[in-house]
Amino acid sequence: MTVDLQDRTSSEPATSSPAPRARADPPPVLDRDVRFGAAVYGSFLAASVVGVAYESGAGARTMTAALLGSMLVFWAAHVWSDVVGERIAVGEAFRPRDALSIARREWPLVEAAALPSILVALAWVGAWSRGTGAMLAVAAALVQVVAWGFAAGRRAGASPLAATVLAVGEGALAVLLLGAERFIR
Repeated sequence: MTVDLQDRTSSEPATSSPAPRARADPPPVLDRDVRFGAAVYGSFLAASVVGVAYESGAGARTMTAALLGSMLVFWAAHVWSDVVGERIAVGEAFRPRDALSIARREWPLVEAAALPSILVALAWVGAWSRGTGAMLAVAAALVQVVAWGFAAGRRAGASPLAATVLAVGEGALAVLLLGAERFIR
């Protein structure tokens, strides 16, 4: 006798492991429509790309292209690696259309670069200086990291104050990682 642990309503202990998934069920990792971690990573990556491009003396046009191009390349790499990983994990249960689910799930990595890209592109068209565009883009990316940290705290049931402390910690970690990246270059 198998007992589905998720559908159990009585207080009786489980006598065996859950029933195996039916072939039609999506693999567990594909159950979620979006990976919020991809947005956090995308925000950090955007700040990193702009920072490196700025420090190398790149113009606003090059910074904009580097940011958008890097985000698309990293998104494609994430999709590809997750597809391979899921094919290993679920074997024959993986369907070709699952690759599209993975691509959609990873898209927040690219979306995280939208505001920083706009801010650098505005420097490209002359709305402000190259330095201001880079500074605003990095600041916007860091604000996104802080906002995701706050959302994570609230989603975990933390009070607004505790979520704010978590968000500040997330922002500090991002700044430390950006500093470490600069140090090792």
